[in-house]
Amino acid sequence: MKSVQTSIFLLIISFSCFSQNSGKKSLNLVFYDNCSNKIIEPEFEILYISGVNYDYITVYKEIDDWTIQHSATVKTKNDTIRIPKILFAGGNELHSKRWTYLNCDKICDGNETDFYENGNKRTDGTYSNGKPIEIKEYRKNGTLRAQYFYENLTLNYERVDYYDENEDLEEYQTYENKKRKTIIKTFDKNGKLTDKETEKIYIERKK
Repeated sequence: MKSVQTSIFLLIISFSCFSQNSGKKSLNLVFYDNCSNKIIEPEFEILYISGVNYDYITVYKEIDDWTIQHSATVKTKNDTIRIPKILFAGGNELHSKRWTYLNCDKICDGNETDFYENGNKRTDGTYSNGKPIEIKEYRKNGTLRAQYFYENLTLNYERVDYYDENEDLEEYQTYENKKRKTIIKTFDKNGKLTDKETEKIYIERKK
């Protein structure tokens, strides 16, 4: 099982050239910002994928010198997209390498918790000056979906645990991050290896 957030992010980066303007006029989306408790009009991109009954949307919002991004699915043309309080943010300068996690306009530090509109936890994590140490992700019904452990205050995973609807461990993945590749091993709940794959890291060469 792959991380939903990682998969969405990679898909949007790979295919955003198809999605920046296509079909926006036919949408009647409402964007509700949980930080301000107001409806806003942010920049956004839609990724259309044939063969599925939903589309991916990435919403962008500027906070000071940061640009936050939130990815979600859109199933109807009249959806309400709720923008959570705790989100990943990158520097808004061109080709910025700065990144952090923000809780509204505050850099995440220590324990930080975000909630769904129904009052259940959305995420619960530990951060150090904006860098994630461990993040728990919950379903809307309040059950634990996944737990992410990060390597040395980076965005690299060390381990990801996945849980079923009863919050029982379903499977987990370990990540061995090398200079140009990451080795991902998947284990079942009993610790039996079920899959192994290698992801190569693309390094852009300076011209």
